Amino acid sequence: MAEEEREEIQLAEAEEEVAVVEEAAAVVEEAAAEEHRLVGSDIEEAHSELAASDIGAYGDIIEGFSVEANVRKVSTYIKLPEKVAKYILAVLYLAVGVLCAAIPERIETALPYIVGGAMAAVAITQFIFAIIKKEYRDTHTNKTAGSLIVLGLSVMIIIEHQWAHTFIPIVWGVIGLFEGAHAFNHAISRISRGMRSAYYIIKGIIEVVVAFLLLYEPEQYGELHIIVFGVSLMLDGITTLPFVKNFVAKR
Repeated sequence: MAEEEREEIQLAEAEEEVAVVEEAAAVVEEAAAEEHRLVGSDIEEAHSELAASDIGAYGDIIEGFSVEANVRKVSTYIKLPEKVAKYILAVLYLAVGVLCAAIPERIETALPYIVGGAMAAVAITQFIFAIIKKEYRDTHTNKTAGSLIVLGLSVMIIIEHQWAHTFIPIVWGVIGLFEGAHAFNHAISRISRGMRSAYYIIKGIIEVVVAFLLLYEPEQYGELHIIVFGVSLMLDGITTLPFVKNFVAKR
């Protein structure tokens, strides 16, 4: 009897151990499933954020001049909420875009003054902030010296009208090639994530075609580029609006 009782006790202990192991395995499996769910959620959220972030920044060869970068600058320097800065820039982009598309011939006539004046204003502002922050002490950046060079180029553009009417379209053409490549890159990225990419493909095609026309005959296609540039600004302005950006990002 003692031996039978001992076997029963051992059997009960073994069954208890098996139950504990099964319970632990269930807990581990449940934790793994929860982790997988959270990771999947994080990935979807990251994709959504990435989709939202690339709206309006598709064709900027210099990220410092992109819509998002300008929003951050306005928000930082003027101390405005980022949402308010987006609405302000959206209105500004739309207004300038409409002017470019509506009166391209007048804008082309005044192009040296517009481009030269804008470059001079940016260069002077950057130089002042660089001096205040003593940026010239750091050899990894060149805002102090670079702003002086840009200022010199802006003066040359304003003074030499005839040369500027050829120089500006050629520069726009070169930048347009890179902007087209950037737009195609966004399209490929969205395709790889199973998202719609027609907007970026069309944008890339237009940028590249206009860029080649500008490089081939810069003076003849100047007005065409101003119109395309205006339409691009209007699209940037529309997609900068928070509710539009969130809607497009979900498509």
